[in-house]
Amino acid sequence: MAEFLKNNSTYLAVLAGFLIGIPAVRVSRKKGVTIPLKSDILKCLTFSATSVISVLFFASVESLLGGKGFRFGAVSTYGVYIIAPLLLLLIFRRDRGFVFDDFAIYASLSLILQRIRCITAGCCMGKTVGSGVFRWPVREAEIVFYLIVLILFVSKRRTGNKTVNSRYLEIKGMLFPLLMTCYGCLRFFLEFLREGGSASIFHMAHLWSLLTVIAGLGICAEIKRNNTSKGKDPRS
Repeated sequence: MAEFLKNNSTYLAVLAGFLIGIPAVRVSRKKGVTIPLKSDILKCLTFSATSVISVLFFASVESLLGGKGFRFGAVSTYGVYIIAPLLLLLIFRRDRGFVFDDFAIYASLSLILQRIRCITAGCCMGKTVGSGVFRWPVREAEIVFYLIVLILFVSKRRTGNKTVNSRYLEIKGMLFPLLMTCYGCLRFFLEFLREGGSASIFHMAHLWSLLTVIAGLGICAEIKRNNTSKGKDPRS
């Protein structure tokens, strides 16, 4: 049983994310926004499937380019930020802003579970400090980051425009690109403290972090322009 849990910990974390993600997404929405439970189950199932496919694809490509055997960890998390959004754009043709706000909540929660899996599996560790007794808590830092993101995003969605003054943009569709941008900045810094596959101070994840930040900022700017020009009212 223990061997099964160890070998399938990634997929078990995905399953847990799916089961917890459904009520989390529903609770995060602004009061008065009602979506059928069946629709949310199908949506979260789609989120899970696209995330797994994206991580598998990213890990496979990275392993191929690096000439190493297939493995999770390293930079495979970027599949959620780079590949999964492209798949969701193809799947969901209507109300994409609302969908991606839901995905931001779902992804944050799921990635917390994945980092907990990393701790239990002993992977994605920080570099040793001093005599080697302690390590930089890079995995724990990401967990704290996602918890803060969840609190802020849920608070923003549930209150809607009531807490947004005239200096701020409408929030519809902004949550996931904001998550991309913030995570890219955090991960770029954490990579200096994380054990890497090379002796170089810069890792491949630094490049993916920069690309994630650039993409996130670009999407935020485009959503700002669209929301401002069309005068849409956010649904979340």
